Amino acid sequence: MFGAISSKDLESIDKYFMQFIDFISYKKSEFDYIESVGNSKVDAMLKRWNEKIKEVDKTTKDDMRVIGEIVLTTDKVEQGMYKFRINSDSSNPTVVTLKNTLNKMLDSLDNATTRILRVMSSYTNDDYSDSVKVYEQYTDEMRELMQSINKLGEALGSNAKANLNNGQTLQNNSATMTASMNNLAAKANEQAASLEQTAAALEEITSITRNNAENATKMAELGKTVRSSVSTGEDLASKTASSMDEINDKVSSINEAITVIDQIAFQTNILSLNAAVEAATAGEAGKGFAVVAGEVRNLANRSAQAAREIKDLVEDANLKANDGKKISDEMINGYKEL
Repeated sequence: MFGAISSKDLESIDKYFMQFIDFISYKKSEFDYIESVGNSKVDAMLKRWNEKIKEVDKTTKDDMRVIGEIVLTTDKVEQGMYKFRINSDSSNPTVVTLKNTLNKMLDSLDNATTRILRVMSSYTNDDYSDSVKVYEQYTDEMRELMQSINKLGEALGSNAKANLNNGQTLQNNSATMTASMNNLAAKANEQAASLEQTAAALEEITSITRNNAENATKMAELGKTVRSSVSTGEDLASKTASSMDEINDKVSSINEAITVIDQIAFQTNILSLNAAVEAATAGEAGKGFAVVAGEVRNLANRSAQAAREIKDLVEDANLKANDGKKISDEMINGYKEL
């Protein structure tokens, strides 16, 4: 086939071929080219081999560059960075397919993460109107994560509206209680003035009694004044008792509103705990989700604490109102005895 080829030429060809096997098996990183052995036919064959080996060498190095970028990019992905892409190219169709597939995956993951972070940022600013659009391409964990974030936004929005409504109710009831307290104070002042008038009248009656019968007519007139003052005092005491009952009714309403707020705070805390579990399951993509869940849990705890403090104040006001009611009843009985 090769004409007159010496054993030395065959030995060179065999050595050359074994070196090629080591090269394509990655046992050697460099190839020692043989340009000529002094045989024209063998030299022509070596020339063709050298050209082909150089092509293989170039393709191999291009493949290694692509693979190197793949390694670096996957390392960035492990750190939670999804903006990096594989830019090197190769003439190897298998490597090119791998590169394009990974870049497409990174594009999808980057897009999903960006949209999730945008929505979570809105939630941290108390804006629950936004949601993550769930495309058909997302399945399993990513789809479940997006749906869970949307459910969290709906729950937080509902709780925010409920808290606002209950806060307005509490504010209205507080205003009503304040008005009732002011009315009670006014009635108490009127009652005190009436008592002063009664005391003055009684003192004057006592003085007149010590005098002779000539003052009987004057004493009778003063008696009328006393009866009028007693009647007025009794009416004021009755009104005071009625105001106390109204205050008790308003206090009961406030207690109901506080109970509702406390329940909502408890439910919000449960939701935030569930959200934290979801975030832990989601891994790196759920970090922002975990932050929002923590903020929501803190808000729920502060709401519950505020509700307990208001409840203590309202219970104290209720005790004071009951004491005032008792005193008013005693005053009414005293006026009746007069």
